[in-house]
Amino acid sequence: MDASAPHPHTVSGGSTERSASDWVATGLVSTKSFSIACLITTIAATLFNTVDINGFYESGDDHLGVDGPVLIKLVIALAAGLIGVAGTICSRQVRQTLMTFPGLLLVAISVVFLLTSAVAFKEVATTSRVAAVINMGYVCFVPTVIVVLGMRRFVIACLCGLVINALANWGLYLLMPQYGIFSEELGQETFVLRMGGLGHPNAIGRTGVLAGLLSLALLQSSGSEHQAGKTQRPMNSTRPNDRQFGATAQPWRRLLWMSIIVLAVATAIAAFSRSAVLAGLVAAGMLLIDKLMTRVGIASLLAVIAIAMAGLIVVELASGKAFRGDSLTSMVTKTGDIEELTSATGRTAIWAEAVRLIAQRPLQGWGLNSTPKLMQDFSMHTHNLVLHATFSGGLIAGLLVLALLGWNLVFGLLSPLPLIRAISGYVLISAIFEDTVLDTFASPSTLLWFAVLIYPATGQQWLPGRRKAPFDSESDIESNALPPYTGFQRPDPSGPSLPVSDDDPQ
Repeated sequence: MDASAPHPHTVSGGSTERSASDWVATGLVSTKSFSIACLITTIAATLFNTVDINGFYESGDDHLGVDGPVLIKLVIALAAGLIGVAGTICSRQVRQTLMTFPGLLLVAISVVFLLTSAVAFKEVATTSRVAAVINMGYVCFVPTVIVVLGMRRFVIACLCGLVINALANWGLYLLMPQYGIFSEELGQETFVLRMGGLGHPNAIGRTGVLAGLLSLALLQSSGSEHQAGKTQRPMNSTRPNDRQFGATAQPWRRLLWMSIIVLAVATAIAAFSRSAVLAGLVAAGMLLIDKLMTRVGIASLLAVIAIAMAGLIVVELASGKAFRGDSLTSMVTKTGDIEELTSATGRTAIWAEAVRLIAQRPLQGWGLNSTPKLMQDFSMHTHNLVLHATFSGGLIAGLLVLALLGWNLVFGLLSPLPLIRAISGYVLISAIFEDTVLDTFASPSTLLWFAVLIYPATGQQWLPGRRKAPFDSESDIESNALPPYTGFQRPDPSGPSLPVSDDDPQ
């Protein structure tokens, strides 16, 4: 087919179907069924991949075997891997995406994990090898889904899984406290009750934070699209894009996003994960920085500060006592001891132990998912992303992760795309205190991190909250121009072209 010729597309049932010309192996992938598989697998991964029902086990139990939740996650990983392999083989755009600098780094990390798993710690060798294969599958899966569905549908699919997971946690928390409440022992017979249920409170906290960030991005996008639609879209437009995601910004949709934000905030608070809350606050600031730097934004920020100060004064007058340092400390600590903050809730001791073990196997590491065996007396995690990668795959894996975090710092935080700024900031902060990404089964944090790293190379045009999106005056859709985020070149014009929006094929 002549590369300059327009690519054919069909319209069925009032919705446009993506051209199959980008898929080399005709007949291997049915466009509609493959899209549905991508959508369902994304929702399932964000819903189930963080599930670890602590209430079924006694404290200190080793439950690294294949139980019900793990079996479900293995099935989802198999589906994601098959989709990723099919996308990589059949789609030139997916291959081009993986050949960009961040894409190559992600592939390189996967290869390192595969190679080092061959010499992993004997007791977890099989688990490490399976985890390495799963990681490679998700590295191929994410760009495939974004190319097939578009970024907006990918974000909404992730949000669906996050919301269902949060609602299930609340159900267990309120109705089945024996499973829904996580009792954390802090020593000296001190216990803190946190939201548990389908996972560790820190994982649940990250679920809430990510749900809030994605909803905030969609809420911001609906407002900006509404303004753009009033000035640039024809009043009688009936394109599917307008009806499905369009510029009218129906009130029910905005109400939905705001309701999810409330749910997300409540989830993060109930889980009492301070690292997740801190990362979420930074990410929200990066997401809204354009608005915060306006006069209205500054006035709103000052109003929030004034209200908070007034609230403190009212509490002081009502109680007859002034706020003291220990009062404030008790609000942000679990034990009321300031040492809890200076030691990052014991993480300094955990980091020291992780470094000691890394020094014993600096080149090959111990293998993915080896910390539950080797650090049983130290929370079973390294609680730092770089240490996690180095512990699992050796110094090369740690350096590759550092390079990707540097990419987030240099390009992600300076991106004109709000969601890329937000997720980059979230990962950078959360990675200091948690093994945020590169899990055994790709968590929502991992999926979204992969997405913002490779998104500019996919040629897709939509991100929630994109500012000043240019519109094509003739077709009334966003133009092909990508913002100068990473210096990526657009795909070879002689290759298959991509739709310029999620719903409008060329």
